[in-house]
Amino acid sequence: MEDKEKLFLKHSHEYFQGEISIMELIEILKKLTTLKADSIKFLKNERLMLIANHPSADHTLTIPATHISDLKGGNSRNFPSFWFPLIRQALLKEAFGDNRFVTIAHDIGWNIAMQELWHFPITHIPGGRCNYIISSLKRDPDCSIVIFPEGKSSNNITNFHSGFIHIASALGINNLVTGSFTQELSLNTINELKIINMDDISNLLALTKELINDKFRIS
Repeated sequence: MEDKEKLFLKHSHEYFQGEISIMELIEILKKLTTLKADSIKFLKNERLMLIANHPSADHTLTIPATHISDLKGGNSRNFPSFWFPLIRQALLKEAFGDNRFVTIAHDIGWNIAMQELWHFPITHIPGGRCNYIISSLKRDPDCSIVIFPEGKSSNNITNFHSGFIHIASALGINNLVTGSFTQELSLNTINELKIINMDDISNLLALTKELINDKFRIS
């Protein structure tokens, strides 16, 4: 294991022990690897949704669960190890700047750590995940959203699901940003988040609502 990987694990443990903050850990990360993220150009009082491929990660970024099993929310899912998505979230933080955002992601345990890292953990919810996400985020109208429509890391963009459209429609989000991550994030490579484009999807959302209303109209 290279020295910087040992340092990554050492400082990650310090974070889980409460010795340093998440922002201090990100500043340490910036000295261990290269992060390049395009800035998102926000309009005043604008809320948006970013969709992107779900990057995978080098195995050296995993932390043995036994070291942190009862810290920061604990290992509620009983996983043998924890992939701490620090590089991915640091890139998103660079792109969003001072604008607030949450990343919608599966519940993988350690929920305090994940929430401090701008995650909105979800699991199997009675009534559906989309409804739960919508009802929760309606209470936070200034927060933008990051979604990985394929649901997991994949090289096949055709795996994208359409749930993000329903969430954007229900929350009145008209601006959709498309981004692209380096497929595998690592301490040993240049890690990038490229902003491909921003689209006004208000007309699409209106059409979607119209089609749904037509389909389920009771005559």
